[in-house]
Amino acid sequence: MTGSAASPRARRPLLSFSIEGLPARDELLFKSLVRLLDHRTQQHWAWQVEHADLRVVGDRAVALSAEAVDAPSPPVPLLTVGDTPPPRGPFLRLPLHADALEAMLNRLGAMVVHARELGLAASAERGARGEEYRLLRWPSVALLDSPVRMKLATLLASRPSTLAALQQRSNAGAQECAEFIAALERAGFVAGSGGAPSRAPESIWPDSVSYTHLTLPTILL
Repeated sequence: MTGSAASPRARRPLLSFSIEGLPARDELLFKSLVRLLDHRTQQHWAWQVEHADLRVVGDRAVALSAEAVDAPSPPVPLLTVGDTPPPRGPFLRLPLHADALEAMLNRLGAMVVHARELGLAASAERGARGEEYRLLRWPSVALLDSPVRMKLATLLASRPSTLAALQQRSNAGAQECAEFIAALERAGFVAGSGGAPSRAPESIWPDSVSYTHLTLPTILL
């Protein structure tokens, strides 16, 4: 009974969120609520510094990023938190309420999972065509969360590789290789043989605006 009850939780997608531009007290509350809601959300959410599946941004930080001139960050859902709603996109008003946060995480989590499935399908299709992937720069620590991924990144750093060749050289599973390539593509760390780094279509995030990345202080729990 216990094993079958726990299995659906074990199969929940693991997603990540980053926080930018929130006051320390509100950031602490947001992280704490996410942990408390873990038994209720449809996905398991974990905080990481950057290259996350969801960007949580304070309303003042959004206003600053809209004026920045640097290249935009990869398109991922952006959740604005504060007192002033943005012109478009998901928004949660302060103070935070658990029920509203739960509903928002489930909604945005479903979007992320759907985008992942599209990315995996696209990677598999290109892999079947023998497309080579070239590492543009060393991936962030958040993406190298297992010995297998570290090995795959090292192999890609040595020379470009197709999915089939990467699987053969690493002895990793086909799904592991495809998921890693898709994660690198979402974060802009890899380019296909077409030349430019792959990015998810903007239309995947109909309720989000792609803002330039902010380098703002973040506290670590």
